[in-house]
Amino acid sequence: MTFNYKYVIIGTIGVLLNMDKELQDYYENYFSLFNHAGWKQLMEDLEDAGDSFNILDVADAKALHTMQGKLHMLNQMLNWEDAISNAHENNEIDESYQATDLH
Repeated sequence: MTFNYKYVIIGTIGVLLNMDKELQDYYENYFSLFNHAGWKQLMEDLEDAGDSFNILDVADAKALHTMQGKLHMLNQMLNWEDAISNAHENNEIDESYQATDLH
């Protein structure tokens, strides 16, 4: 069994990965996006938008459900960077484990 290992620099830590090029590009594109000033500006604007929701303004159950949906989407966006980072880290752990698992 052979592995196609790649040495990838992530931050200041070098990690040995068996990650295919497409998956590497996927993560690198997101990490590049997260470092842009525009991403940080978007996150600040979304946080401000989330702060503007007021439960006391909800008139009925339909309005409550609409607000919940909007808040859910805002939270998904606000947590996107952490979700991608966690997925990347889990992939690294899985790949590291597979690289050391020499059955």
